[in-house]
Amino acid sequence: MMVRAVLFDLDDTLFDHRHCARAALAELHHAHPPLQAFEFGEFERLHARFLEELHHRVLIGELKLDDARRERFRRLFEAAGMAPDEQLVAGAAAAYRDGYQKIRQPVAGAAQLLGLVRQRAPVAIVSNNLLEEQQDKLRHCGLDRYVDVLVVSEEAGTSKPDPEIFHVALRRLECRPEDAVMIGDSWAADVVGALQAGIRPIWFNPLGRPSPDPRASVEEIRSLEPPDGVLSLVFDSSCREITSANTA
Repeated sequence: MMVRAVLFDLDDTLFDHRHCARAALAELHHAHPPLQAFEFGEFERLHARFLEELHHRVLIGELKLDDARRERFRRLFEAAGMAPDEQLVAGAAAAYRDGYQKIRQPVAGAAQLLGLVRQRAPVAIVSNNLLEEQQDKLRHCGLDRYVDVLVVSEEAGTSKPDPEIFHVALRRLECRPEDAVMIGDSWAADVVGALQAGIRPIWFNPLGRPSPDPRASVEEIRSLEPPDGVLSLVFDSSCREITSANTA
């Protein structure tokens, strides 16, 4: 197999969304005592649930991004037993957004890995998000210089794990599915989607979660650093069974 393209997810694969969201939420949790009725881990999980529910509506055009953010925090306040007014909701949503934006950062090793991958094959980002939002993250983190194709669900009209969004990226790269690799942190979106599209997946699993399907023969990495092990796994078919601290 000759790898002719490498596809990556963005959020929590190359861009550290989890870190940014956690820090911004911690500030909000501290600033509003009623929210402290939730232990922070529970508060974080509740926020993630509301985010997932509303993000889908953003992607299909039912909600504007800013409206979804305000609705998310309205639900959090209501879950804490409050009856928030519009000023409180808008202020919390704005504070979260500001906190998130200030500490945006790539996942450790992302820039180095992308630079080395791109020396050997074109790079595409395949993301369930909005075009402007993802372009801004890539520019801010200095990752845009390594990306040949950016495909987001907003413009593709479909979301992972639908194979079509992967095929959009492959058509732009003029690459066949069997000649591509997909790296992403979401089993449901990135691994399952890639398999359905005929692309070899590599699961980025930094938290060491158990495989949702132990029967599936899917390669796994725990970190993007050091890059050599990841590069071998991607490009060297003889290293499919590579064993190192970087792989599971």
